[in-house]
Amino acid sequence: MEGPRPSKFLSCLIIAPAEAETRPLVRALHSGELAVLEREPGPAALRLGCSREFALVCRFVDGSSVAGLTDIAALAAAGRPVVGVFEQAEPELVAEAFAAGADACLELGADPRVIAAQVRAVLRRAGAYDEGTTEETGLLQVGDLVVDVDRCEVQRAGVVVPLTAAEFRIIEYMARRPGRVLKPHEILNAVSDDYHYLPREAQDVFKVYVRRIRRKLELNEQEPRYLVTVRGFGYRLEGGERAAIAAREA
Repeated sequence: MEGPRPSKFLSCLIIAPAEAETRPLVRALHSGELAVLEREPGPAALRLGCSREFALVCRFVDGSSVAGLTDIAALAAAGRPVVGVFEQAEPELVAEAFAAGADACLELGADPRVIAAQVRAVLRRAGAYDEGTTEETGLLQVGDLVVDVDRCEVQRAGVVVPLTAAEFRIIEYMARRPGRVLKPHEILNAVSDDYHYLPREAQDVFKVYVRRIRRKLELNEQEPRYLVTVRGFGYRLEGGERAAIAAREA
C-alpha cells in the first residue's frame, strides 16, 4: 500500500564517503519523491545536516570508524530525522546506530520499496505530512498526544489536558514541529503577539511554562516523556513512546 505523499517539497542529505555505493539508495529516495544532495563526511556536512534545510539525513556507518555513530548522535540531538545506512547491516552495528539516535536503519542495497516505505515512516513521525492533514481535520498528532487546533484542546491518550491559552499555543507550535529541538526564544516569540523575547530572558520565562505544562501533561514530572529538555539546545515535543520504551528497557 502506498504511504502518504508529501504535501510540500522535501529533500534528503546523504552523508557518505565517495567510495560508498549510494546509487541504489538515491534511486529509491527519488522514487519516494525526495530530492537528494550527497556530501562526504566532515564538519561542514554535519553542520548542513543539523540545519533545517533537509527533511531527512541519511548517514553512512561502518565498523572501521565511530564517526558515523557520532554524527548520528549529533543529528538526533539537533532534532533532525536521521537514518543510518550500511554496506551490510550487521546486528551489532545496527544496534549501536539505534542507540545513538537513528530513527531507522537500512542497507544501501535494500529493496527500493522497503527504503521508500521506511523513509516515509520516518518523515511521517517527524511531522513532514502534518500540514495537509491539519488543514483537513484540524488535528495534530504526536504519539498519543492529539492537539485539536479547532477546539483549542490537547488530549493525552484520549484524556483532555487542561491548559491555559498560552500553554496551548506553546504545545500547538511544538506539535507542528514534532521531535525538533526548539529554542525558548523561538517558541515564545512565535506564540506572543505583543512582546519580543531576547534569548537570555526567554530561558527563564520558558522554564516557568515548562514546569506548569509538565504538571498537567506528564505522568511523572521528574521523567518527562512529552516536553523533553535537550541540554544546551532547547526543548522538543515527543509522543511518549520513546521514553516509555527506554524506561521499560532500563
